Amino acid sequence: MSTSAKPSTKKRKYKPRNPPGPDQAEINWKEEKFHNLVRNFGFHSDWGVQFPTPNSTTLDAPPGYMTLYADFFREGNFRLPMSR
Repeated sequence: MSTSAKPSTKKRKYKPRNPPGPDQAEINWKEEKFHNLVRNFGFHSDWGVQFPTPNSTTLDAPPGYMTLYADFFREGNFRLPMSR
């Protein structure tokens, strides 16, 4: 009768490896692409559009500001100012 080592029966704790949600992922825009979007979609300078700070997420918008995704404009045909 041969004795072989039994594989460990200890259960491993399950840790999901999901990436962070879109609101928690760092914004990794290149500043040139940001300025192109602002120019191409006609954002007014008095709107105070700001380039995101390094290592910020969409949750880090300054008070009085909100985060908008470029795909809203490119893919969803979203435009500002909005009309009725």
